[in-house]
Amino acid sequence: MRTNARRTAVWLAVLMLMLPGLVSGARKGRLIGKVVDADGKPIPGVRVTTTCAAMPDFRAVTTTSDKGVFTVDFSQINVVYLYEFDKIGYTTLKMEQKWTLEGSERHEFKMQPAGEAPVLEGAPLASTSQPAIQAYNEGVRAFKARDYPTALTKFQEASQHDPNLRQAWVALSALHLDQRRYQEAAEAAEKAVALGATDESLLKTRWDAYRGLGDAAKAASARADLERFGRLSEEAKGVYNQGVALTKVGDDKEAFAKFQEALALDPNLELALVGLATSGLKLDRAAEAYAAAETLLKANPQNVEALKIRYNAALMLRDETKLGEALLALAAYDADTARDGLYLLAAAAFEKDNMAKAKERFRQVLEIDPNHARSHYSLGLLLMREGAKADARRHLERFLQLAPNDPDAGTARDALNYLKAS
Repeated sequence: MRTNARRTAVWLAVLMLMLPGLVSGARKGRLIGKVVDADGKPIPGVRVTTTCAAMPDFRAVTTTSDKGVFTVDFSQINVVYLYEFDKIGYTTLKMEQKWTLEGSERHEFKMQPAGEAPVLEGAPLASTSQPAIQAYNEGVRAFKARDYPTALTKFQEASQHDPNLRQAWVALSALHLDQRRYQEAAEAAEKAVALGATDESLLKTRWDAYRGLGDAAKAASARADLERFGRLSEEAKGVYNQGVALTKVGDDKEAFAKFQEALALDPNLELALVGLATSGLKLDRAAEAYAAAETLLKANPQNVEALKIRYNAALMLRDETKLGEALLALAAYDADTARDGLYLLAAAAFEKDNMAKAKERFRQVLEIDPNHARSHYSLGLLLMREGAKADARRHLERFLQLAPNDPDAGTARDALNYLKAS
């Protein structure tokens, strides 16, 4: 699935090396190209992909030499060719050229350094391993600083701390390929695919790695996967657009069905997951909405839209455990909703005499808002009941500091006097 603006699923749009593509038919033209930077210095290792709309089967892929030079052979002239230049650390360059010459011609192409790396910036990870997250984030910083050896080391550390962190394997595959370590690139790509990655960039990397290894059978299989997922992704987007159109005319039931159909084609299509979850809430299909939000959050735990959908779905399900988890995750983006919701859960647990859960919830409220007076009051009384006198006094005193005129201030003072006398 292609990455969109909301997605913080992590892939690297980086250089993918491969052997020159074969061109059928007799050669009629040859481009001898040179890729240079802003100062006119040659750029080695640029991946150059040449296609032609008039010849859908034509695709030539090559890599610039140490002197920044590449060649492309053409079997047909008087058609327009599209060149795409990719290299890690540079902005992807796309250019069209109508080739009218029989024979060879030289052209120079200039690439600009990339600015920030948007596919890496602040990338949230689906991992419970803090060392893995830390190592990955350090790899991101190194990548953005163009310190690729350090980035490679850090992504390797992340994969060791959490072998199921597919973003690390995606990054490793691309970086290995950049260094022409084809075997390592292929192995990392296979691990990412086994963990569910189907990004076009990764599938291209996998294909290029097998071509670099000279493994024709695996290269053919990888190419088939790339084409298959590409077709399915495009079909899924078409069905998703039908769902959007149905939503606009208020037909949420049929829209929901279309979003389900789109996800059957491409389970990772984020827009379809959002559409399914949103229409599911409107149709009181909270379980499906919750599941869709969970899928989104596995790829991006900081997807605010998914966090809100999951909270609303949990609320509709009346599942206090799910609701508590949803509120805690929402706290960083909507502290007021999280605080008030957790306080209500705490108060409900207190009323049910579930003191362990009530204590946990009141403390969660105070982690979000240390000045929440009612949580200090309730937690103080609960701790007093348990015999934790020092902690009880601290919370009751804080309650009185924050809300000296609260209707329960008198009860708090009586409790404090009792604690001091006992």
